[in-house]
Amino acid sequence: MLLVGLILPLLFLGTEVAGHGSMVWPYTWLDAHGVNGLAAGRECASMAMVNEGRYAPSCMWFTNYTFIPGEPTLDPSMKTYFNMYGIYDPYRTNPWRAPGAAPIHSPCGVAGGNPYGCPDGDPAIVNCPGGGFSYGPHAEDWQFEGVQVTEWKRGSVVEAAWGIIANHGGGYSYRLCKVPAEGNSGLTEECFQNTPLKFSGDKQWVQFGNNAETRLEFQANYTTEGTTPSGSMWAKNPIPACDQFDGGYFDTSPVCQHGTQFPPPAPGLEGYGELVAAPGTPTFMFSIGDYLEVPEDLEPGDYVLSFRWDCEQTSQIWATCSSIKITE
Repeated sequence: MLLVGLILPLLFLGTEVAGHGSMVWPYTWLDAHGVNGLAAGRECASMAMVNEGRYAPSCMWFTNYTFIPGEPTLDPSMKTYFNMYGIYDPYRTNPWRAPGAAPIHSPCGVAGGNPYGCPDGDPAIVNCPGGGFSYGPHAEDWQFEGVQVTEWKRGSVVEAAWGIIANHGGGYSYRLCKVPAEGNSGLTEECFQNTPLKFSGDKQWVQFGNNAETRLEFQANYTTEGTTPSGSMWAKNPIPACDQFDGGYFDTSPVCQHGTQFPPPAPGLEGYGELVAAPGTPTFMFSIGDYLEVPEDLEPGDYVLSFRWDCEQTSQIWATCSSIKITE
């Protein structure tokens, strides 16, 4: 009964929300003409109409139902969801337990997260148990309108940020891939794994909207231990969910009533990001940012930045891409 009682609420979490998380800066492929960016509460507001007339908001591009291929490799200090079920650990095979190792359908996300049906092979175009919908396009194959290009100078330190609307814990990495001759459709996870970016310094930050005066820096938690590719640098999601199986989704207040999974980096930076009473309505009015090192030896030209968020609460990986021009 304990196992059933755990699984059913987790399936509910996946089916009822409109999105979970997305890179917001640099302007992403979905952010047509750059209208959202760091704006407060707009992390899932960018939108694309995909096949069958379905809308895919920026927080609905992911890989659903994916697991690590072997034993967990995560440094225990980097955990974000903790086992409260005795000998049964429901998070043991979820992506964050071996950062970068779980397979991904697309380095830029798949609309709906289930490109081959749910379950795989089912020809029906439906909303899927556990999250998303079936047979959405891969982002690298979709023609987005009004894509903005951000210029980065090689050897420089730049900024990137993302937002959460369903706090599945875990952690994330930023990666670059040079646009191949065939264009974005030729982008692969293997290419992005060739150039994982390093975080610069030891600080993360949150910012409430576009006003840089609201930026708050705090100690980051980065790791290169047990990551894929070997030695790649990953960041722990710094915002703790509430200390319960649902992370706070079923609460009546966005503030955790019974503590948090781990200490928050600053007062008020805690919770799930939305509530069951208003699914899809963000309660986090901030973006989570990092400083990144642009490699000095990159060849100038057109690149794509991939944000990959490996979740711990769920068996999901969220991905977003931005167009980058590397200059001298």
